[in-house]
Amino acid sequence: MLTKDKINRLSFLIIIGLRLTCCGFPSFGQTEKKDIAMEKIAPRMSLLSTQINGDSILLEASVKVKRDGSWQPVDFESVKFTIHTDSVTKALGTASTNNMGVASLKVGKSQLEKGEDGFWNFGSVFGGNEAVEEGEAGLSIKGAGIAISGEKQDTSYSVTLRLFVPGTESVPIADAEVGFYVKRHFSNLKIGEGTTDENGEIIIDCPKDIPGNTQGNIILIGRADDLEEYGSVAAFMEKQWGVPLQDSTDRVERSLSGHLPPLWMVITFAILMSTVWGHYIVIIYKLIQLRKMKTS
Repeated sequence: MLTKDKINRLSFLIIIGLRLTCCGFPSFGQTEKKDIAMEKIAPRMSLLSTQINGDSILLEASVKVKRDGSWQPVDFESVKFTIHTDSVTKALGTASTNNMGVASLKVGKSQLEKGEDGFWNFGSVFGGNEAVEEGEAGLSIKGAGIAISGEKQDTSYSVTLRLFVPGTESVPIADAEVGFYVKRHFSNLKIGEGTTDENGEIIIDCPKDIPGNTQGNIILIGRADDLEEYGSVAAFMEKQWGVPLQDSTDRVERSLSGHLPPLWMVITFAILMSTVWGHYIVIIYKLIQLRKMKTS
């Protein structure tokens, strides 16, 4: 006859046996899942450059991994930038990726050495982490010159941009597509575009009703993207060609490229924030009510 003491001992032995079976002899499926979880993902890296005002270069390394069928950024991780000559590799610096998975480093052209072929050979290296493997990307470009200037006409403003290859003769870069923008908080405002002529020049008219800062200053940008041997090239220029902010507040249109965001964006943001905080308030209220019910 089984006594209460024997039943307790038997139950204890059964529990110990089950634990040993589950922990000491995992199934093949469990082991396979653990191995898959530990497997690192190979990243996709790319390196782009923008030559700015003819004296510096902005390097941008992108680090992404493919998860759930889409490419996602590897954010807040370090990327090392280097430059290679025929026999030497020189470190340029380190930068962290932002929330878009892009690490940026600006370097002066005077500190860069070219190879025998006349190219700058840049490299970027991501050292990897617990979930992502190491990765690297390279880029080779030639030096390009860019000059931007502005002139006030009788009834308008004109902007002239010139692209050329620096040297004793300054060979022009013809047939390059150039876009002109005014710098804005959210996204730059495009004001014109065109193609450089045989002299490497392009001229556009700048609108006179662009909102500026309190002094009426605006920052004009001329940019040629993805040139075959030179990468992207850009130049910046500040001019007092805008409408002063205090005189144009009532006239400023709400837009992503302006100082004031669109009204729909403000309303959407207010609704979302009200919804989130409303949920918090309801949860806190329910917790208080539960506490009162327990104490009563």
